[in-house]
Amino acid sequence: MTGADAAAAAATAATREGFETFLDRGARGRDWPAWAALFTDDAVYTEHCLGQFHGSAAIETWILSAMEPVACMTFSVEWCIIESDRVAFWIWNHLPAPDGRGETEYCFPNLTILSHAGVGMWSAEEDFYEPTWTACVIDWFRAGGSASMPADTTLLPLTKSHPTPPSTGPGRFAVAGALATLAPVGSTLRHDVVEGAVGIGVFDTNERSYAVIVHLDASGSVVFSEVVANPEETTNPFR
Repeated sequence: MTGADAAAAAATAATREGFETFLDRGARGRDWPAWAALFTDDAVYTEHCLGQFHGSAAIETWILSAMEPVACMTFSVEWCIIESDRVAFWIWNHLPAPDGRGETEYCFPNLTILSHAGVGMWSAEEDFYEPTWTACVIDWFRAGGSASMPADTTLLPLTKSHPTPPSTGPGRFAVAGALATLAPVGSTLRHDVVEGAVGIGVFDTNERSYAVIVHLDASGSVVFSEVVANPEETTNPFR
């Protein structure tokens, strides 16, 4: 292992450890002030459907306001990949069935990308999903859902969003190359995250940001891909 490889491995290990705390305070513990305190004072949180928030204090104000009407919302992570100082993960947002029977599912997913600032702190978060995916929240309120309902931390999606990726990938160069071939027309790569057979690339145009997800098998063939973006976004805050 070269010195650069050792440094990258150490950074990935530190990021993985910090991510566990991030989940413990947020998705698992739902302690939003403690979760927001993990962001640096100059952190940038980009929620491509709701706006951009700067600094730990602003992130705390926003998350408390956002979670208040859905205080019983719980979360489950379908998958995550970690490389150096970045994490990409697919997370489900669950609401308990108002009728208590669970015959109707109220949940939606999103892709989140984090940038680790070191020592368990985070300098950026970026969330990708389509606004139509959240229609279930309106349905939940109409069905009698309320913030006072007890949370159900056992909730999982009935059907996962993505297939299980191949156990062996073709290497970072091939995965990054596949991401480049799937880049939206006129876009430029801002950053990517690759682990094993899975790659996530964030691409920007003047109008919006796109997240491209790709799975490759050991031979380098693309076996799954998806592009996630907010089609209603018209001004890219990163341009």
